[in-house]
Amino acid sequence: MQLLLVLLVTCTLLLLLLRYFAADVYDFVIVRMTAKWYQVVFQRLKKGDRVLDVGIGTATALVRNKADLLDRRLSVVGLDYEAAYVRKAEAVLRSADLWRAAPKGTEGYRPGAFYCKVLKKSIYDDDLSELCYEGDESAKREKGPVPEEMRFDAVYFSGSLTVMPDPAGALKAVLPLMKKTGHVFITQTFQKQHSPLIARVKPLMKYVTTIDFGQLTTEEDLERLLREATDFEVVENKPIPGSIQTRLQTARLIVLRPRKAKA
Repeated sequence: MQLLLVLLVTCTLLLLLLRYFAADVYDFVIVRMTAKWYQVVFQRLKKGDRVLDVGIGTATALVRNKADLLDRRLSVVGLDYEAAYVRKAEAVLRSADLWRAAPKGTEGYRPGAFYCKVLKKSIYDDDLSELCYEGDESAKREKGPVPEEMRFDAVYFSGSLTVMPDPAGALKAVLPLMKKTGHVFITQTFQKQHSPLIARVKPLMKYVTTIDFGQLTTEEDLERLLREATDFEVVENKPIPGSIQTRLQTARLIVLRPRKAKA
């Protein structure tokens, strides 16, 4: 009985420590993989693009691609609902000298635009149009749709889309925030086939690791999601070179663009 009590107390303390250091655990487990994903996406962006990063985490993977971000004059607004991740993201970005506005007159940046800024928000919040004006307080904010020139050039989901309770709804939510010529980038690992064991275990891993890995999502589930996202058409859907590729799962890059309205 006493041994059982000691084990329970030990496990409780370990879980509390994991929760306290959740952002550091996230980086230790995730960043080596996601840094490669950011590199692949950044290299597909145009100079001067403004990016909405949905589920940015601690921003450590982004900072590992600082050279590409600066070379391409990218401006990133990141969102995450996890307060611990947002706090660490701000510290990481400040340490990398990216949590600040680009100097006045810097090519590719509109006045007041930050290199990168992170906000504690959910993609399902009601006030997301405010994100389009982030860093440009002088912009005239009118009721109704956000003017095309104020919208994001790209939206990025780095391992975050199928962690969300309603992935199709998340895609629909970003549509009014992005330009008609913009793109959605999704990077994530997908199981090649369904496994009842993994389907049970994966959602429970957040209680041990503090990281929400979401539900098991197969490549077939992905195809179904893309069919349901009727506002978009698929530009690319392929494995990410140099990332996870096993007989059980693969890391994929999916690129979407808004479907043109029929005349």
